[in-house]
Amino acid sequence: MFRRIFTCSALIFFLIWPYAGECRPPVFDLVRATDYAQRNSPFLKAKASEIEAQKGDQLATRASLLPVLSLNGDYTRYKLDHGILTGVTGEDQRTDNERLSGGVRFNFVAFDFGKNYFNYQGATCRVKSKENEYERVRQTLIFNVSRIYYSLITVDKTIGATNTTIQSLKALENETEKKVEVGRLPEVDLLKIQVGLSKSIDDLSRLKTLREELTGELKRLMGYREESEPEFTFEPVRTVEQKAFDTEKLIIAAYAGRDDLKSIEHNIKGLEYQIRSVKASYLPRVDLEAGYSEQAPGDGDFKTDGQAGVVVSMPIFDGFYRKGRTGKLAAEKGRLKFLWQDKKLEIEKEVRTAVKDYQETLTRVHSTKRSVDHAEEVLRIEKLKYDLGRTTINFVLEAEGALLTSRSLFYKAYYDHFIAEDAIALAVGNLHRTGTTGLADQLCPSGSEPELGAGNSAQFSVESRNVFRKVRDRK
Repeated sequence: MFRRIFTCSALIFFLIWPYAGECRPPVFDLVRATDYAQRNSPFLKAKASEIEAQKGDQLATRASLLPVLSLNGDYTRYKLDHGILTGVTGEDQRTDNERLSGGVRFNFVAFDFGKNYFNYQGATCRVKSKENEYERVRQTLIFNVSRIYYSLITVDKTIGATNTTIQSLKALENETEKKVEVGRLPEVDLLKIQVGLSKSIDDLSRLKTLREELTGELKRLMGYREESEPEFTFEPVRTVEQKAFDTEKLIIAAYAGRDDLKSIEHNIKGLEYQIRSVKASYLPRVDLEAGYSEQAPGDGDFKTDGQAGVVVSMPIFDGFYRKGRTGKLAAEKGRLKFLWQDKKLEIEKEVRTAVKDYQETLTRVHSTKRSVDHAEEVLRIEKLKYDLGRTTINFVLEAEGALLTSRSLFYKAYYDHFIAEDAIALAVGNLHRTGTTGLADQLCPSGSEPELGAGNSAQFSVESRNVFRKVRDRK
């Protein structure tokens, strides 16, 4: 009996085990998040549908370059007798009040001075334009996912720093409360600590609300519709490195690589083909026609007939339709040329701004890291002085707030640096998420020296502490 229960339990365990992981929420790092977004983003899928719609138009336009083959058949009953065989006279003609017929017709535009060909080329250019639009939207989606992801990390790091401050204030509150009870400190010091603690708790609540907003925005960008809440893992700490960017070369690369600029160029080329197609319609057109038919009266005695011929047609007057059409296409082409010029100016501005932002983040990371080191040492000194009774609680609380602010600014500057790297790649049109390293690595020379490495940071920390010790000794 026991063996049977054990066997059944083991069988149930092995049947359930493969599905146990399905209850766990999915975990995303940056690469997985961008991959998921590219597969599931509704906006990106809508852009892909536009490509398919344009390909359908291209296929319909290509049909005018191919022969048309059609089958037909009919049965007709008249009140009076009619000549049943259409176009036939003499002894072969039959009369009856019933008519049966069937046949095959062939038509092919043999020559039209390229009218249909230019239409097809124009449709092909519009497909390429939509493909370029899709690629630009895809890269923009990758950038937005990265931006929100790094912003989410920044908020989480700031939440961690705020929790650290709250724990520090709580410990200070406990110590102060004991000293107030024995009369060593005034009660107002305890009240000031509690006010600072309440403010930090309020800041923490606001940060958590901001985190929920960022998580919702990231889920929207990813097209995430699962019931379970996703979890986002943080990338390992990376060294901030100085990369040498040649702005002028980046602008030239952006002119050659930006898909939104290529999209406008393909649209202009497509309009040129359409204008040539309309102009070709002023010239003669040559069609080849052929047919095979079977006709019979009601008794079913079919007669075979066939035809072949050449049709030459040329429009003389169309109420100025083609002139209006040409004018409209020419105006649209002019509009796109102006947009093309504006887009080039916009691209230049984006590249220059992205490079400036990148350089600014390097300065911010370095300065805020120094600020954190200073703030940590100031807080240590102020706490020590407060314990010795040589300062007031106000200076300790100010030091706590300064440290939290410095850490928040450092986290923001640190992750803004990687956003700036991606912004450069996006501005150049070369943003392809393939790993967790900065995507701008492929746009600058290798072998760059680190601007702020772990060794430099540690060395500065030691030097700053020596400076503060000298200041403390003088006091």
